[in-house]
Amino acid sequence: MASQLMKIVLFTLLLASASTFEAFGAEADLSGHWKRPVDASYGGPADDLYPESCAQCHKAQYDDWKAALHSKSVGPGLTAQLDAKADPQTAVSCYYCHAPLALQSEVIEKNGAGETTYAANTGFDTRLQSSGVSCAACHVRKGGVFGPNGRSGQKDASNGHASNQADFFEKAEFCAACHQLDEGYALNGKPLVNTYNEWKESDYGKNNITCQNCHMPGKRHLFRGIHDLQMVKSGVTFEVKKSASKSGVIVNLRITNSGTGHYFPTYATPRVVVKGFLTDANGKTLANTLKEGSIGRKVALDLSEETSDTRIPPMGSYEFDYRIKRPVKARELVIEVHVLPDEFYNGFFASALRTLGSTMSTLKLKEAYKNTSDSGYLLFREEIPLDPA
Repeated sequence: MASQLMKIVLFTLLLASASTFEAFGAEADLSGHWKRPVDASYGGPADDLYPESCAQCHKAQYDDWKAALHSKSVGPGLTAQLDAKADPQTAVSCYYCHAPLALQSEVIEKNGAGETTYAANTGFDTRLQSSGVSCAACHVRKGGVFGPNGRSGQKDASNGHASNQADFFEKAEFCAACHQLDEGYALNGKPLVNTYNEWKESDYGKNNITCQNCHMPGKRHLFRGIHDLQMVKSGVTFEVKKSASKSGVIVNLRITNSGTGHYFPTYATPRVVVKGFLTDANGKTLANTLKEGSIGRKVALDLSEETSDTRIPPMGSYEFDYRIKRPVKARELVIEVHVLPDEFYNGFFASALRTLGSTMSTLKLKEAYKNTSDSGYLLFREEIPLDPA
């Protein structure tokens, strides 16, 4: 059951990764840049493709990337589910975005006679695979090193790499290669990954405030998103209105997506939980006073259905009303907003562990489950004293 569930999820998610750049109206050279698997050969030694090699001259960028999720895209949660020998099609589909370099895949795809076959990749590099979406994934292509405007034709004194200028590095379409999946799975008529289109239809897209403006400020390689407290705080605002009396408590919390150029949250993997509860004079939560709301796109673990979608569009709002008859001991109302960035993954790994039993992937699944269990954080809290009873 669990292995079948994993296969369904992986396959449907990653078949979607066949999005075309024509759909974005992007230039042909960007389409060529993201032709995958990426050919990063340029005539130098393979170990030059390791991020640590790039760090010799680009330490600031390396340090930013090392702390970002791009460096962890080939983690235990992914590798626990993949067996490139037994199921090369699923592995190659996953690597499309998680490890796009040709040298990062254990197998290579061969097309001929109307069918696709797979063979062992003699150039496969385990260490390079574990680096995930690293420097070379975006910047190295057959023939040289590519980067944004401003460094065209320069030579790096330490290694002689040519720097090729390409303006598409600062366009949203560059990120859409993995953050817009049009050609595959959809629920209720909406692609499972629709971030680029959400941006394009917003005021941010219409005013060309790109992904890089927020996620790579000053060209830093931070790639911060839903896992980062400060990043999320900069994207939403909170407004609390209260009306309290001796007999009842009424509070409204309005959360506005005031600074995010796409839905908040954009993916089906996170969940934002809003809580309201009453406490006594000692700060203890009073029984039967907890009320909750949820912001997110809730889908079944096997992706069979979407049960709700309460995400907030750009400049839209979500309202949470807390109404309750006031208990005698109530002294304070507390409103909290918690972010669970990996809610879907956590539930998925928990389900897999319950049904898999003892297998080769169990240790990795346990690690992935722990990682996704510990990623939540408190985004907002307000304590509202109640008038004396």
